[in-house]
Amino acid sequence: MFWRLGGFSYRFRKFILAGALALTVILVALSGPLGGQFSSGGFSVPGSQSQDASNLLSRYFGNSATQLLLVFHSPKPDAASPAVQAKVNDSFRRLARLPVTASVLSYTNTRESIFIGDHGHDTFAVVNLKLSENAATTQLTHLKSYIDRPAGLQLYISGSAPIDALYNTALEAQLQHAELIALPISLILLFLVFGSVMAALLPLVIAGLAVPTSLAVIKILAAHFGMSIFVTNVATIIGLGLAIDYSLFFVKRFREEIPTHESAEAVRIATASAGKAVAVSGTAVAIGLISLILFPASALDSMGVGGVLVVAFTLLFALTALPALLGLLGPRVNWLTLHRSLRDAHRRPARTASFWAWVARVVMRRPIAIALPTAAVLLLLGTPFLHLQLSTGSDVANIPPGAARTGYALLNYEFPQAGGVDDLNLVLHYGAPLNQRLTETQQHQLGAYLSKLRAIPGVQGVTGALTPPPGVSKTTYLKQLALPASQRSSGLNSYLAGNIAGPIAQFEVANDYSPDSSRANTLVHRLRSLAGPPSTSALVTGGGALSVDFLHAFGATIPWAVLLVVVVTMVVLFLTFGSVLLPLKAVLMSLISISAAFGAMVWIFQDGHLSNLLQFTPAGNITATTPVLMFAILFGLSMDYEVFLLSRIRERYCEVGDNREAVAHGLTVTGGVITSAALIMITVFSAFAAGDVLQIQTLGVGMAVAVAVDATLVRGIMVPALMRLLGRANWWAPSRLQGWVAKLGLYEPETVPEVSTGA
Repeated sequence: MFWRLGGFSYRFRKFILAGALALTVILVALSGPLGGQFSSGGFSVPGSQSQDASNLLSRYFGNSATQLLLVFHSPKPDAASPAVQAKVNDSFRRLARLPVTASVLSYTNTRESIFIGDHGHDTFAVVNLKLSENAATTQLTHLKSYIDRPAGLQLYISGSAPIDALYNTALEAQLQHAELIALPISLILLFLVFGSVMAALLPLVIAGLAVPTSLAVIKILAAHFGMSIFVTNVATIIGLGLAIDYSLFFVKRFREEIPTHESAEAVRIATASAGKAVAVSGTAVAIGLISLILFPASALDSMGVGGVLVVAFTLLFALTALPALLGLLGPRVNWLTLHRSLRDAHRRPARTASFWAWVARVVMRRPIAIALPTAAVLLLLGTPFLHLQLSTGSDVANIPPGAARTGYALLNYEFPQAGGVDDLNLVLHYGAPLNQRLTETQQHQLGAYLSKLRAIPGVQGVTGALTPPPGVSKTTYLKQLALPASQRSSGLNSYLAGNIAGPIAQFEVANDYSPDSSRANTLVHRLRSLAGPPSTSALVTGGGALSVDFLHAFGATIPWAVLLVVVVTMVVLFLTFGSVLLPLKAVLMSLISISAAFGAMVWIFQDGHLSNLLQFTPAGNITATTPVLMFAILFGLSMDYEVFLLSRIRERYCEVGDNREAVAHGLTVTGGVITSAALIMITVFSAFAAGDVLQIQTLGVGMAVAVAVDATLVRGIMVPALMRLLGRANWWAPSRLQGWVAKLGLYEPETVPEVSTGA
């Protein structure tokens, strides 16, 4: 099948190259007018209690999903003074008059102490907008122009839209910075590998086609579906790594064949060998990324979709445009060598071949003595993962530096009685419409319930339907609350409309816990375990509740996602190599290398080691999406080196029928190119560690560690040692199954008589 694909690519090489370039240009051009905005949300779980409560609040109160939080800092502890409050009110006066502003809440119009910081230096105002989060982010500059900065006060504008804008700026800067680092260094490394400028440029050409095309489609999809703001960086990391990796394998094999074959034949051989390995590896990566769709959160869905798109386009161009380009170049692939001695470098074994030949000999002689300590080192590297703490990434430390982060930090640290910016919202759903009133019986029942609520450790206060407005005594207010709406003043009705609507009464539960903390988790569970007043159902939402529901759904989905990836990958490997044991061994080795990467991730980013070197503030936890993304990507990438190594071992085994000689030969001829590819991949991944977005830093460093471990200790030592011990059992499967797989054209049965020296 791949032999025929190589012939097709060579025969229509000019048309394929023109089509690839046209496809990229057209999609990139369309992504401008047809593209949409990305969102930092996507962590709500459909059908969860927090999401159901949020839906009720939106339905009956029209609760705005978007708020601007204006945080003011005074050098003196006089934030509650009339003079300071007058400056605060003047600063948002023009903004409050805009049609997109629903309301503004501050200390002046509520007289609530929660609007004054613990030390008296800080105050804040909540601007509720009639805009979606994406729309508010897009119009943020316009909205800020209607805010006047007060003399003598520091103003920080925070909230979901400013934080989104901060992420967008930081992610774009991090992406550009990473590309400026990764691409030149990759080109230098590729030249050192190939000894030819022309050959070194080819992997970057494929990356230049695959990555922009993928990002263009992702941007177009963002106009119709919720796409995470992290998807562009994740897709670029995957795209650059895979494009360079796959192209390196392909070009390396083509240059081995071109001295002794015509261009057409060399293209066919390279496609049949490296092309098949690339296709199997890409399929494994796509399988891992597809597993993200199982998670009930749109943020992971979008990253899965974006990842699959970049894998698909990388495979498309690597299996068509690259062989077409190689067919067009032929021997000219070796043009532009700087030294004559390098011009024929591809005709000799690579300099690293002698090293890997030595490694192969040592491993073949003492497989157990080498494999056991290596396995111990790998398991030791993974031990920090045992104390992993997951979060939804809402900690201050996860936000890039900027005014929005400073404002967010002040809200969390100076206003604990207000629950920072993440009050828990309590929604009481009565069996019948309340008609904006509560009878004396209902008030008594509700009061008893709220008393129990306030007694729960961690609850700072509860405000809502039983809380009188400023200037009204509680006794007078409760009497009015029992009357029909027609017998009350319009001002009081307007106040009650914010707390009672239809069959719903809402309350804010203030606490001083971070939404992702274990104490906030415990508080949410205690609130939910408390039965509401008679004839009501009590629902809890807010930052802490969303975190509880997300992590619960997340934990329940992980086993199924891992099972899907492992089972489907094993099936693909069986179809490729016709072996029962090789897929099992490959999965085990991949899990070991990934565990080592996870251990490094926890040790560095959760525990805070190397924080000064990498310039980040440790959050004490890991955003839950990061290890899932790493697993989805790394499991497939580990198959990349596995398939490339096994393909060469299988080729040799079919020639000589000697497992030991085949394993040694496969490691000798692939060790250099695998380590070269890994070095370039590490460069690409590490480049993303230089930035302000902690999640991307964690992903980049974790994946760089995983590739380093996988290409050296795992594929260079553990895999050959295990294959040496398994002997001819490596290639065993029921003969009927092997015959059926051979008909698919992916697996080649042995072409020489079996010999007895299989070990």
